[in-house]
Amino acid sequence: MDLHKTFPKTSNYLNSLDITSADSLDKTAKRLMDDMNAYERASQALRRRFVRGAETVQGIDRGGRLMKIKRDKEGGTYKYFVEGGNGSWSHPEERIWVVAMYCLWQDSK
Repeated sequence: MDLHKTFPKTSNYLNSLDITSADSLDKTAKRLMDDMNAYERASQALRRRFVRGAETVQGIDRGGRLMKIKRDKEGGTYKYFVEGGNGSWSHPEERIWVVAMYCLWQDSK
């Protein structure tokens, strides 16, 4: 599976950046996009947290702040949501961002 095809908007966005001056979330997303094994490890770890009963999981947002991730089942699929600074929940357009936020939190531990 080619993550650049799976997440085309993220791929276009990251390819337009000077990654050397990008923030840590962009750098993490780029690393995951370029390394399928790293993406799969982080994605599986996030999924396992919810399977084992977590209602929310920690992540780190673009500003370097701790934030929460939740997962809701809609129909036969799961959707991931991130909590904004104002307490509202939003659904990122592409899942890579949720995985990157979780991976960034893992790397900070």
